[in-house]
Amino acid sequence: MKLMRSDIPRAIIVLIIGGFIQSVGNSLMWPLNSLFMHTVLGRTLTEAGTLLALQSAVALLGQFMSGFLADRFGPRKVMIIGLVGAVLSVGAIGIFPVWSVYIPGFILFGLAQSFIFVPLYALIHTVWPEGGRRGFNLLYVFNNAGVAVGTAVGGMIAQVSFRLIFSLNAAAFLIYLLIVVIGVSERSVPLPLIPPKQQTERLTKDKGFKVLLALGGGIFFTWGAYIQLVAILPVVMNQLGFPLFSYSVLWTLNGVFIVTLQPIINWVIHTWAQTFKKQFYLATILLTIGFVILLGKLPYISYIIAMLIITLGEMLILPAVPAAAAQLAPQGKKGAYQGIIGGATSGGRMIGPLLGGMMYDFGGGSSVWGLALTFMGAAMVMFFIYGKVVQGFHLFQQTQQTEMT
Repeated sequence: MKLMRSDIPRAIIVLIIGGFIQSVGNSLMWPLNSLFMHTVLGRTLTEAGTLLALQSAVALLGQFMSGFLADRFGPRKVMIIGLVGAVLSVGAIGIFPVWSVYIPGFILFGLAQSFIFVPLYALIHTVWPEGGRRGFNLLYVFNNAGVAVGTAVGGMIAQVSFRLIFSLNAAAFLIYLLIVVIGVSERSVPLPLIPPKQQTERLTKDKGFKVLLALGGGIFFTWGAYIQLVAILPVVMNQLGFPLFSYSVLWTLNGVFIVTLQPIINWVIHTWAQTFKKQFYLATILLTIGFVILLGKLPYISYIIAMLIITLGEMLILPAVPAAAAQLAPQGKKGAYQGIIGGATSGGRMIGPLLGGMMYDFGGGSSVWGLALTFMGAAMVMFFIYGKVVQGFHLFQQTQQTEMT
């Protein structure tokens, strides 16, 4: 996949490069949050899961707010506010890595991130609408290239100093902030030619709103399962005697798989899964298989195989959901639609660690993977509903286009 193609706007290239840098910094920290709380700060997994849930609850609210604010004031301005908040919140944890600072800093960091990524998705589609899913996929690939780099060294740095982990993450967000301020001008972001009153009309009146709800439900349950890999898997592997480095390697492989297996995924999409609906079906099947493998307490190679299968499912679903939402959104509501999808994502990230931590504390690791499989079953149902209602939406669009011609 070539980044410097002549048809890609400069602003998109800047955003993708900045996204790679913040991803390197952020991936030093996020796979190790539960382990840091459990082993360094001496908190139970229920407490860790509760804090992760609180962060996601605040982020959920932020997703909705940032989406509407992006439509009203422009996604670039909202994104800059989020980047400033990320630098300050995670930087405070780096300076004072204690529980009393970690709680508010971690929660505010979740809010700040929601003010970054919802406007970012809206910005990509606003700057490059003709790019379709390409802009989202480029961002996804380069973000995960950053994950591969960050997780490759994150475990080693954490063994030296968790304070350094948080400080480097703050530095990465500061670089991203400077890149956006300098490299993405207001002139490169087209303003919607729609009155503010029309922008704020009830979303429930939109023809694509029911489709959006089903799409949001699917990603909600998917993240409820997927987040267990971040919140619970490191503790499960640690209990089974695997070193911290072996867990970090899994996320390094995740990033490597995402970058190197793009040709295979592109072939699958063009051959078997040309529509978003088919991509979602195939993705849920792959993710389910991966969690079934994790049910068994097998040798380390089984974790690598599970991560490979889960990564293939992830590659089909995660960049496709915001792209599908962008197709549904009427003019002037790109941010609001991305905010709802982001809110559904945060909802899954909120309920997943809370239930996963409780299941682990009372039933062990196997019960957590049983919970993940339950979530994936619910996701399949929601994507099936999406497949049904999106057909009616496309028929409505075709009818409108016919009437206009």
